[in-house]
Amino acid sequence: MDVYKLLRLNSRIKSHRLKFLGLWLLSVSGKRHLSIQLDPVLACNLRCTMCYFTDAEFVRKKMKGIMKKDDLARISEVIFKYALKLQIGCAAEPTLFKDNVRLVELAKEKKVPFISMVTNGNLLDKKQIFDLVSAGLDEFILSMHGVHKETYEKFMGLAQFEKFHETLSEITAVKQQFPQVKLRINYTFNSDNFGELRSFFERCGKYNIDVIQLRPVDKIGESAYQNFSLKSIEDQYPDLVANFQEEAIKRNITLLFPASVKRNENQSLKVAGNNDSSYLMPYTYCYVGPDFFWKDDFDWRNEGFAQWQGRNRWNWRLFKNIFVSKSTLASLNRNMLNYDVEIHQT
Repeated sequence: MDVYKLLRLNSRIKSHRLKFLGLWLLSVSGKRHLSIQLDPVLACNLRCTMCYFTDAEFVRKKMKGIMKKDDLARISEVIFKYALKLQIGCAAEPTLFKDNVRLVELAKEKKVPFISMVTNGNLLDKKQIFDLVSAGLDEFILSMHGVHKETYEKFMGLAQFEKFHETLSEITAVKQQFPQVKLRINYTFNSDNFGELRSFFERCGKYNIDVIQLRPVDKIGESAYQNFSLKSIEDQYPDLVANFQEEAIKRNITLLFPASVKRNENQSLKVAGNNDSSYLMPYTYCYVGPDFFWKDDFDWRNEGFAQWQGRNRWNWRLFKNIFVSKSTLASLNRNMLNYDVEIHQT
């Protein structure tokens, strides 16, 4: 399954009523409709300056916990049959967890169509990459905050630039044996690392990259980096995107990007976009962590997902949203899917 084609389809359907009708039909028939974001461990080996892991007090209070290996089978049994996608890693670094291969195997046993891992890549080695791919991992998503060594290591505290590129090389090599595996780069940009993107393909063009996401900086906790203004690059952004679009076409790369970085910074960090697809997020985005599972009242150890749906009249809530106005739904909109999706394949 190509999740990027689904994202593009979702972006092209402009009617939120039609989207909720489709979601309701999938839910009432017990079909796959969830995007599971799973953190097997709440810890990180880096201290990226745009991340809440640089807030010592927040980390001390909130970012702790690790899943027990015995819990993986129960989690798989409860929720994986409803998953269109499983993403390992969301709010922390998943490679600190020792049983990721088993997690991938369980997802494959439940026939989850697409399994990805979000990582900074600094702990992955050749054997781990091969084992994960052999178990059925479909995509590596590597976080990147700088094209040049000085900037990369500045924004990704404790990271090693050479190790990151070694990981890119190892994944590119594995793709020769497993060509179906995708390599995606998530580049989080701010006004201080934006200019380096013009050198991206010069420095990283030798790697077999399938997907690039350009992500404007967002405020996620009291991070060490606090310059969230993008006004200084608003006028440069369209030209940069045009360059990436040209390269993406030549290299058969799928490109995810916001149409604009203009925003009212006194009100919100949400950027403008052609694609408002986040209305479904509270109903499809299933977060699972060491101390949290989907919703506050979901007792996943003692009930199944269908039982929880019935107890909460979940399908009725989905059906009612077909008739709710966009303005009402907008209050729940987190701006996580408001990216243009361009797929370039030969």
